[in-house]
Amino acid sequence: MALTDAERQLLEELEKTLTVEDPKLVSKFAKPVRPVHSAEAHPGLAVVGVLGFVVGLIGLIVGMSLYWWISVIGFVIMLASVVAVISVWTRKPGSSGRSSAASSQPSARPSGEDFLSRMEQRWRDRQEQ
Repeated sequence: MALTDAERQLLEELEKTLTVEDPKLVSKFAKPVRPVHSAEAHPGLAVVGVLGFVVGLIGLIVGMSLYWWISVIGFVIMLASVVAVISVWTRKPGSSGRSSAASSQPSARPSGEDFLSRMEQRWRDRQEQ
């Protein structure tokens, strides 16, 4: 649905006001979000994972009526398939799936001391009010 000129102008004014009032928030939302690695990037592994899940489910059901160990094998196959598909979908683009300590980059998250000092400052600010 297209915006009218008045709505578009109002939206631009709101964006400018927000940029002036809270530049941190604007910069946070301006950063590109890393897309989730979907099945499009690894269609073969996704298909194998889904087929493995179905085979494991069939083994689980059949094993309940025949032998208990068939159910256990079916469950293990289902579990391995789910873990494989999830690891493919959440893998960062260009990563090999294994991380090494030498090539890892420092974390962008603040350390525990930063967190504690911010919490203490918030507590002091609340007490002063």
